[in-house]
Amino acid sequence: MQRLKRVLRWNERSDTVKTAILALIVIGATFGGYGVFMVAMGTSTPLVVVTSESMVPTLQVGDLLVLQRPAEDQIHVGDIIVYNADWFSGAPIVHRVVRIQEIGGTKYFYTKGDNNALEDPSPCTYDDILGVVILRVPYVGQISLAVRSLLSTPIGVVTLIVVFGLILFGPEVFCGRQGDKQDGQEGVPNTEENTGGQG
Repeated sequence: MQRLKRVLRWNERSDTVKTAILALIVIGATFGGYGVFMVAMGTSTPLVVVTSESMVPTLQVGDLLVLQRPAEDQIHVGDIIVYNADWFSGAPIVHRVVRIQEIGGTKYFYTKGDNNALEDPSPCTYDDILGVVILRVPYVGQISLAVRSLLSTPIGVVTLIVVFGLILFGPEVFCGRQGDKQDGQEGVPNTEENTGGQG
């Protein structure tokens, strides 16, 4: 550890540079770990957040879902899948498989939201499927939804920039001011001690 600090000249760096280096390390480790997770789960999208109420009460808005992409013959009626729909241009659809039909050697998966009265307008094929839901983590996705909401407005973008700026530069500015105050106090003589010896 000491050798690494010497290589990085850690003690010579300002608090801002140290914070930036640590942030880069954390970001690198996060993306690296996510890459391994993608490979392990067999999908480029192993994590998704529920954004609609179509699967209530099974899934709630803001739930974080963990996906795994199994072989085509391992997807069954009753599974909740996430897929790209040609009839919807927004986020991928999170619905339950209600029936499977094979036509000309191709399997078609018909889906429906638990909270919807009708099936989805058209079925999907295996190529459209991002994965099958294997785990639900309640509420965690609310953070992602909040960030998306902020990024959708100019004021929100500015707010995020200010927050990250405070996180990055705030400690150095605050500690710098505290240090200046302490230096100033050390330079003022103690009048009680100076006058106490007289008389």
